[in-house]
Amino acid sequence: MNSEEYRLAQDMLISEYEQSLLQKYGLEHLLEKLILRQTQLMEKNQLLEQRLSMVDEELNHAREAQMNLLPRDIPDLDAIEFRARFFPSQYVSGDTYNVIRLDETRVAVYQIDISGHGVSSALFSVSLSHMLNASGSHNLLKSHMNRPPFYRIHEPDEVIRLLNEENFFDRYGFYLTMIYMLIDVESGMMRYSRAGHNPPIIQKADGSIIVDERGGLPLGWDFGRTDPVIEHRLQPGDRIFMYSDGICEASAPDGALFGRERLTEIIRQHAETTSDETLDASIRALTAHTRRTRFEDDVSLLAVMFKGTHRH
Repeated sequence: MNSEEYRLAQDMLISEYEQSLLQKYGLEHLLEKLILRQTQLMEKNQLLEQRLSMVDEELNHAREAQMNLLPRDIPDLDAIEFRARFFPSQYVSGDTYNVIRLDETRVAVYQIDISGHGVSSALFSVSLSHMLNASGSHNLLKSHMNRPPFYRIHEPDEVIRLLNEENFFDRYGFYLTMIYMLIDVESGMMRYSRAGHNPPIIQKADGSIIVDERGGLPLGWDFGRTDPVIEHRLQPGDRIFMYSDGICEASAPDGALFGRERLTEIIRQHAETTSDETLDASIRALTAHTRRTRFEDDVSLLAVMFKGTHRH
């Protein structure tokens, strides 16, 4: 310890009067020990702050990487408009979603909410995103065929069944909820299945709301499943809103939950606005309800608007 460090530690520990008392009673050796201990603590705190800063930087990089994996729009497809809002409760999230063009007329949209949150759930969500892609000759969304069109697009309940066969809970200790949706942009036919996930809020072009409660159990356990496929024919201007539990279960300081009814009412009130404005209004209401700048659970909110095809 140099003289400057000694003086700084001494000044932090005791006053000049207290130093004179120690000298008067011959207790300077105690002061030496106290100063040494204080200096060691200062060095350890400095090292800890440096390491925490490194961890913080790495987690911010992980957050950016996860955000970059999420879609922002559907390229080269004018019939569908896609918008989303995504707020991890920590640096990274167990929520994930995607919108995938499967062929010239069909689009897949899914949203997943993994149990827990934080780094482990986020890593699992990235793994799921790789499983739920449309590349390769055989995957969870499409199968190869030996005759035209040389592929078969899997139905929503089939995708959920195939995913459930991975037995996530037994293998990794995770379970998850999911909604998987197919939209035919030519006919407007929408088909979806949901596994323990919140039912989508469908807003017709005239502002009316449809919520279908049918659905199956969460994914993760090896048991026989019954996942109904629900159909709706979309008209131009119809919107579909999908949302994670982080919205419905967000609580106010008095414990009152935000709830699906509150979200539905906000969507109803913003029937004449853009999807971006509706999503932003929903997040503002959620922030006002919880009185927090960071939510306790991961929050993801999606809006899909069917604009229809325009043939010339």
